[in-house]
Amino acid sequence: MLKQSPNDFKQYQAITLNNGLRVLLIHNDDTAKSAAALAVNVGHFNDPKDRQGLAHFLEHMLFLGTKNFPDGSEYQKFISQHGGNHNAWTGTEHTCFFFDITATHFTAALERFSEFFIAPLLSDDFVIKERENIDAEFTLKLKDDIRRLYDVHKDTVNPKHPFSQFSVGNLDTLADRDGDNISQEVRAFFHHYYRAQYMTLALEGPQSLTELKDLAEQLFGGIKAADTALPKIEQPLYLPSQQKIKIDVCPVKNDHQLIISFAMESIDQYYQDKPESILAYLLGHEGEGSVLSLLKKHQWALSLTAGSGINGSNFKDFNISIALTELGEAHLNAVVDIVFAYIALLKHSEIAAHYYQEKQKISKLAFIYHEKMRPLDSVSQLVINMQYYPEEDYIFGDYVMSGMSRANIKKLLGYLSVDNMRLMHVSQKNTFSKHSFWYQVPYHVTPISEHQLASWRAIAATNSAHIQGLYLPKANAYIVEKPTVYPSEPLIETAAVKANIPEKIINKNGLVAWYKQDRTFKVPKGYLYIGIDSPFVVASIANIAMTRLFVDLYTDTVIEENYDAELAGIHYHLYAHQGGVTVQLSGYSENQHLLLSKLLQRLKNHQVCEEHFNLLQQQLIKHWQNSDKSKSISQLFATLSSVMQPNNPASKALAQALSQVSFSQYQRFSLQLFEQVTIEVLIHGNWLLEHAQQLCQSIEQAFHGKVNKSHAIKCPVTDISAKETLLLPISLPDHDHASVIYTAFAHKDDNTVALAMITSHILSPLFFQQMRTDKQYGYLVGVGYVPINCYPGIAFYIQSPHCDAFTLAQAMDEFISDSISVLNDIGTEQWQHLLQGLASQLQEKDHNLRIKSQRFWAAICNKDEAFQQKEKLLQAVLDLTLAQVKNFVETNLVSACQPDRFILYSESDLLAQAKKPKGETITDIDAFIQTSPTKF
Repeated sequence: MLKQSPNDFKQYQAITLNNGLRVLLIHNDDTAKSAAALAVNVGHFNDPKDRQGLAHFLEHMLFLGTKNFPDGSEYQKFISQHGGNHNAWTGTEHTCFFFDITATHFTAALERFSEFFIAPLLSDDFVIKERENIDAEFTLKLKDDIRRLYDVHKDTVNPKHPFSQFSVGNLDTLADRDGDNISQEVRAFFHHYYRAQYMTLALEGPQSLTELKDLAEQLFGGIKAADTALPKIEQPLYLPSQQKIKIDVCPVKNDHQLIISFAMESIDQYYQDKPESILAYLLGHEGEGSVLSLLKKHQWALSLTAGSGINGSNFKDFNISIALTELGEAHLNAVVDIVFAYIALLKHSEIAAHYYQEKQKISKLAFIYHEKMRPLDSVSQLVINMQYYPEEDYIFGDYVMSGMSRANIKKLLGYLSVDNMRLMHVSQKNTFSKHSFWYQVPYHVTPISEHQLASWRAIAATNSAHIQGLYLPKANAYIVEKPTVYPSEPLIETAAVKANIPEKIINKNGLVAWYKQDRTFKVPKGYLYIGIDSPFVVASIANIAMTRLFVDLYTDTVIEENYDAELAGIHYHLYAHQGGVTVQLSGYSENQHLLLSKLLQRLKNHQVCEEHFNLLQQQLIKHWQNSDKSKSISQLFATLSSVMQPNNPASKALAQALSQVSFSQYQRFSLQLFEQVTIEVLIHGNWLLEHAQQLCQSIEQAFHGKVNKSHAIKCPVTDISAKETLLLPISLPDHDHASVIYTAFAHKDDNTVALAMITSHILSPLFFQQMRTDKQYGYLVGVGYVPINCYPGIAFYIQSPHCDAFTLAQAMDEFISDSISVLNDIGTEQWQHLLQGLASQLQEKDHNLRIKSQRFWAAICNKDEAFQQKEKLLQAVLDLTLAQVKNFVETNLVSACQPDRFILYSESDLLAQAKKPKGETITDIDAFIQTSPTKF
């Protein structure tokens, strides 16, 4: 019997098919969508040594046609047409495939999906094309610092352990050999590993358990059974020579990081009592007396996480990852001193039972008041849980904390020793002697001296000043063991109550508050949004930059004193928006008022010292300067965003402005920031009206005398009406070629928005098929509906490692022109399917309190006070005709009709001017923004 949350009203049934496939059936009354996920206990660890990347390649190939559905794009088109999503991933020891779709089309989608695992074509034609896509994916990630770090890690482990193998694959590893196409090896890999006993399947939807069971048996019973069990990994991850070493790594971005890594056995066996979570809880603590607290006092670190790291069936890295300051880099060994001093504290004192009990209570509450998920997210998570946990714990396994085992904690704590450690220092300031094989990352390995090792072993016995001030945290007063879920208040019939939407409980001069008690999800949680607009924020680029710095300094200042609240499930977040800042609180509602008072007090009395200001100022400038290391497409879209939204300057402009700001200038700014404001509030969740009024009172008192509706900010959008095609070249040295065509529409009425959305919905799978699968332009291609401050727009984009930007722009324009013939071929039945597919996405229910709150808050920010935009848009979509869509494309998108649009592209010496699109070239972005008209 599966253990499930009392707040989970779905029905579950676990079965095993005759072929050995384990299946979880989930009946969900509360959804119009169905979803499926299948996981196989096979990943890149199973790649043959001479065919690295084969498991990943096979994952791609399974999407490209099956016996009864041989068209390589049919599955993707079918899912998209009927309002669904699909994807897959290949990990170290698992590969997972998943999709969702409108429930009425679930059977037809499952017929296509199940054939992946029974009768895939794996045809030679697609092998050749998809190999190019694998190579493009590999090329795309060559400058990704996470992948690069991973590659150095692989270079420095036991070469006989499968973790050392290259996981992605490229043209070299997947090349044909001796005149033979790789297809045979792909098929052999499939037939050897894609067997029922190695697989798990999860199906969820409004269908009954009986219907789901029939589908599983009929469609997945044909997967072949396995002859033998999968072999276990016997080799250790590290050889003795690969421990007690320091690895210096060169990143692409100018970041500084220290990773202290301890090798453990696999921790899968400890899932019931989770001893590693207590070590992560204490070492990763951010309150007073913690490792991070002391590092911050020395100004050596900005953040710290503990417990992450690679893990698998015979290994686990327990990592302590520290984001260093430049000063911290100069004191690396002292940073490690502090970590080992704290570990010694854990080893030499009895770890109090209340730490485990706190984690246990938090985990129990998370399970009891389990947040509902979309079926797609649910099956994707459960299908992996089924690979790890026994049947009764498929759902409960992530939450179970059966009781504190001091023996297990002590055992894992034993691994946190100097002699079982590796240090990885990530910084461009290092010197390097070699390059990793696949990603060519500069790195250098140094054995740590015996003298230094001895110093760390004995650190607890020293009285060094820099390790003083460490102590274990106090009991957490914020944790509520049995939170109250307030009964629904008696309803006084109002328009808002009738429509089940928030109602205004305060409407004063510049202060508006909305309140809604949650009657749907019945969880002890709430979401509180406070949007604060200030004209002072947008007075200059320097002020916009200082607002972002204010957010960082404020967050860093309050983290230590409010960390217990965060751990107890009461979360807070301050973020900048285009006209000011927003304070958001979420999680358990019971003690949110206590936290709010503290946060507001700090907001009004924001005091930082000059050293703290200098540190975070430099960090933010560095972050903005690093933006030119992002993917080409990301940089083009970031430029588009700043050009279209004058209140959202480019990273380069923000960095330039902030670098000129002095401490005294910032102090004056922070004193003026909240002098003239308008405030909008949403209180949604487990609160009664009297609680909402008390929260509003706290907010009103905090800003007393500062609030006036005349201080409201309207966010401008650059108006490019009648500008036709504007060319925006972006210098992207040492990056892939890329191009974006963004068409901006002049009006934001429901009909225009609906037309932009349906057009994007129809063209997206066709564009993907042509540009990526057929023409092989690159791995990153797409069509997206991209609204900017509610004004609709459509973006076509391609990033390519081998085709110049003008060629890409030309290909996109040709596709747009040819799309008219595609629209002409759409029949009545297909049109209805496309319409219903988009409508089903708009009709999707709010699965949990968080999503519903986000929707309400978005409506408030967009001045949709009737909260009807979603319904009005749905109706606008359903009212569309195919003729309207054809006319929309012909008059608004096709280049011959001279649409108002941007073509953003990467500059390069390779660009042939003969291929340059027609249009006015913007040579000075700042001047263009300043001289362009705006609209609201």
